[in-house]
Amino acid sequence: MPIQENKIFLDLTLCNQAVSAESPPATTDVIDLQITKVSNCEYAVVGGNICYTTTIVNNSDVDFVDGEMGGIIFRDPLTSNLEYVLGSFEYTIGSEPPVQDDPVVDPITNVLTYDSLEIPAGETAVVTFCVKVVSVPTPPAP
Repeated sequence: MPIQENKIFLDLTLCNQAVSAESPPATTDVIDLQITKVSNCEYAVVGGNICYTTTIVNNSDVDFVDGEMGGIIFRDPLTSNLEYVLGSFEYTIGSEPPVQDDPVVDPITNVLTYDSLEIPAGETAVVTFCVKVVSVPTPPAP
């Protein structure tokens, strides 16, 4: 259980006297998310699909659900040569049944966004989706 201990130290001068103060320790939960992303293939051809699996482990004591912290906004910037495959977005939380839902893909930036992902403390979310390769990627500028 990751917890951060915080203290405040204060040095000041009051009536020409040096005064130091220290607050009692306060503990704060630390957000500890472990995220990994893999694809189902190393190479793809134009017209082929690439499917991604992202695993998010919530190792902290912080619940990312409706309430004070809220859920997690899942964003994945897709390169311009990729197109989201409609109906392919699915996620599971722990041992719950899979949920299928389509994210929003910004038509200008091509960023895939899903804002309803809730991961309680100690749970794992597995997100999968596929993209279609619509063109050969543009090489980076030198």
